[in-house]
Parts: sequence; C-alpha cells; structure tokens
Amino acid sequence: MSLFLSVIVPSYNRLAQLQKLVLWMQAQGIDRKHSEIIIVNDGSSDGSKEFLDQLTDPWIRALHQENQGQAKARGTGVDSAIGDLLLFLDDDMEPSNPNFLEAHQKFHQLTNVDTVALGAILPPRENSSRPAFEKFYERSIANMYEGFKSGRQQPSGLHFFSANVSLSKNLYLKSGGFDINFRQAEDRELGLRLEFEHDAQFAFVERAAAYHHSPTGRYRAFLDRAYLYGRYDLKIAKSFPEHDELSPYQIFANPPLSKMVLAKCSWTTPNFMRLWNQPLIHMAKISQFLGLSKLAIQCCSVLYCINYVLGLKDEHTYDI
Repeated sequence: MSLFLSVIVPSYNRLAQLQKLVLWMQAQGIDRKHSEIIIVNDGSSDGSKEFLDQLTDPWIRALHQENQGQAKARGTGVDSAIGDLLLFLDDDMEPSNPNFLEAHQKFHQLTNVDTVALGAILPPRENSSRPAFEKFYERSIANMYEGFKSGRQQPSGLHFFSANVSLSKNLYLKSGGFDINFRQAEDRELGLRLEFEHDAQFAFVERAAAYHHSPTGRYRAFLDRAYLYGRYDLKIAKSFPEHDELSPYQIFANPPLSKMVLAKCSWTTPNFMRLWNQPLIHMAKISQFLGLSKLAIQCCSVLYCINYVLGLKDEHTYDI
C-alpha cells in the first residue's frame, strides 16, 4: 500500500513561477489517490491569491495567510496536510522528470521511517546569463553531491535544504518543525535537530531531482544572505555545544590559507573589509561579461566569506 504524500509549497509574490509550478505538478505521474498538493500563499499581492482561488483541480489545495515568512507558511501547510509523508518544495523548483513525486514516495516505502530524503537540486537548464553568485551556489551544491556519490561526504542534517526534501509527518511533528524565529538557515537548524535529537538518518535521492529556477536577485541580497548565515550559524552552534564540528569559528583555522587570512581580516578590520564589497561586485560583473566565469565565481566566493564573517562577528558581539 502506498504511503500518502503531501507536497507543501510556500509562495510569496511569484505568480508567473506559481503558474508554471501548477502545470509541472499536474504533469506528474503519481497516483493522485495517494497524494495531494498544498500551496500556501504567504500574503502575496501580485495576483497569486486570485490565480489559486480559480483553480478547479481538487488535487491542488490553496491556503492563504498574511505574510509571515516561509517557515510559518510551511507550518500552515503541515497543519492542513493529511499525508503520512511531507515533501517540502519551493515554488521555483521544476521536476526533472514525470516521476519526481513518485521517487520521493517510493523511497520512503522502501526505507527506514526516520530517514530524510534529500532530493537533488539542479541548476536551470537554460538562463546562462544568471549572475555569477547563482553559479557560485550551484558549484557549491554540485561539489556536495559529488562528495555524496564518491563517499567522501555523508548526508546529514547540515544538508537539509527545504527546497526539495521529504520526511515522515510524524518525524517532523516530533521535532517541532521549522523555527519561525530564524530569518535564515531555518532548514539547516531543523535538519540538525532531526539528526541530534531524534536520531534521523539522511539519504541523497538523486532520482528525486528538480531544477532550481531561482529568481535572478541582486548582489545586495547575496551579501545579506551571507551575513545572515554567519549570524544564524553561530546561533545553531550554540544550540548544540557538544558538536564542535558545527562551530563557524572553524573558518579561521581550516585551509586554504587564503580563506583563513581573508576571514581573519574580515574579523579584525570589518569596516575596511566592507569597503571591498562594491569593487568585488563590479569585478564579478565585468569578469562574467568577459566570459571569465571562474574569476567571477571566485569574486563571489570572496564576497561570501567577507560578509559571512561580518555576520558572525556581529552575532558574537551581540551575544557578549
């Protein structure tokens, strides 16, 4: 007997992407008697509510709430879900094949109930003009997946990305779900709670792959995200003090030497290092324009390190 799968999709002001997602979901080959799609509109003002309300497909349910963030929206979806399994999917994810949903469902039917399925997150098939920082993220994820496949790295709670991940509803509820107080890294924090407090196992499910059509953002948002990860990674590490491997301070001691030096400079001279943000952004854009993709990505790597440490330092200072 098939386990019932509830797919939960939070969405905020992405009408065009939401319209595509609905079509992609409807093209899936999964048995609809054992699945449902729940789209949670997080207070959108771009016509998403009207679009969702006019859907006539009973397999797709729409819920509406005031804008409270993705973590809260996912929780709203869980509260309404009737499935044994939960699949969290972002609204900018395109299934790579018609059996994407079924791949998540079948994985759980054949494995331990407390195993979390980490679906593959792939770069978009097109849109080669996307900014270099998107390619920086994509390279990091690709390297992680190569580590999984080669055995150099084991999937863990650190790799819990809510863009494409599934688990039993019972396990999710036991964990307490997403912490709505986190503005960033709320999925990583949940993944670690699942691992350390509920003995969850994690598996990379490559066949449950989806293309990530991340909306082309601005470099400012990229810097803000790095900064917030610095702050919230320290919060997470303090929640699990017995796990030294989670300490963000390792950035000052782990090779390569160039990264260690950059991190220490960002910590000791933060105001000076902030001055490098704009020149590095210009260098990344120019490098990408000239076809120097590796240099552009390297600029983004430096930018991320600087702003991550700035966030880490501010959180460290705030906590004293």
